[in-house]
Amino acid sequence: MSIIVEKLDNGITLLTEDIKSINTASIGFFVRAGVKNELPGEEGISHFIEHLLFKGTTNRSAKQISEEIDDEGGMINAYTSVENTAYYIQMTSNTLHTGIDILNDMFLNSTFTEENIEKERNVIIEEIRMYEDIPEEVVHEENLEFAINGVQSQKIAGSLESLKKIDRAAILKYFNDLYKPENIIISVAGNIDYKNVYNQLNKGIGQLKDNSTERSYNGEMFINSGEKIINQDTNQVHLCVNTPGVSNKAVGKVAMSVISNVLGGNMSSRLFQKIREERGLAYSVYSYTSNFDEGGLFTVYAGTTHEDYKEVISIIEEELKELKENGITEKELNRSKNQFLSMVTFGLESSKGKMTRMASSYFVYGYVRDIETVIKEIQDVNLEDIRKVAREIFDESRLSKTILGNL
Repeated sequence: MSIIVEKLDNGITLLTEDIKSINTASIGFFVRAGVKNELPGEEGISHFIEHLLFKGTTNRSAKQISEEIDDEGGMINAYTSVENTAYYIQMTSNTLHTGIDILNDMFLNSTFTEENIEKERNVIIEEIRMYEDIPEEVVHEENLEFAINGVQSQKIAGSLESLKKIDRAAILKYFNDLYKPENIIISVAGNIDYKNVYNQLNKGIGQLKDNSTERSYNGEMFINSGEKIINQDTNQVHLCVNTPGVSNKAVGKVAMSVISNVLGGNMSSRLFQKIREERGLAYSVYSYTSNFDEGGLFTVYAGTTHEDYKEVISIIEEELKELKENGITEKELNRSKNQFLSMVTFGLESSKGKMTRMASSYFVYGYVRDIETVIKEIQDVNLEDIRKVAREIFDESRLSKTILGNL
């Protein structure tokens, strides 16, 4: 069955795909309420609310929410990113109605009690402290904050200081302002009865009112250059090297992904082979892209020794220069294409993968791109596309580095 795009009575977008060949179903409530929507004084509030929606409604306690899902053998989870917050449930097809009922309840009837707010504030503070004990986590957060000048670089969990300032009034205001029909997309994939799913959602979240007040934020972002040193007593030196990347909708997005894959996307990548396999300078080395509506960042990470970190940085910079000047080989291009096509295929074989793909596509493009278009886009990337993007982004004057360790 093809993908159906429908509107609930209040304007919420519903995406559904019925797949009769499986016996599972996944549903996600995706909200355009992420880190970049937070105004000064709200740092960490998107993530705070993500936690609080699991803490109880007028109909269910936090324990009942988790027990009802567990009793049916389902899984419930959520995440907060720079651009959105998502809540999703995976169930067997004949128990999907339970998952829908719980998500409806969480969005319509969460209580946000003072007691739960204080408890969850402490939980998130411990979450922040936990990550602060993991140098690799710290260097990525600090790197993003240094490399990007803009709201996209704010820490998802906020800081200990910002969390302590967020009260119930701020939480309710942010929830009402951002959790409104025009900001919500619901995505459902699996062996479903479309009519029943639509009716249950329409009677639930479809009755959500828009109680928002006008608010605005500046999403403009700039990529910084330079070097940031974080002196910390660690066994390794953790480092990130960055260049500008591309935005979510950029023509060169697939080419940028190929470049990242060739440089540090897997065990056969150039940096993995040269830094780990040939010279034994690091255990962990990889690259990744961060894509936002307004722009992007490309990052290479490595964990190495105090004695070797300068050599590792030199190898990374040499590879960026080499790729800019000479591009990649036909063999590297074909290998990356095959890996991406396999990833697309793997994603199509699970209800969660299909559910996530539909929502992600709609958020970026305003419609669900058909899979044939996605596959063709991968297949059509050529060596000249790679060279063009590499020449644009690998500019030595725009490199930035974050280095954490006992320096």
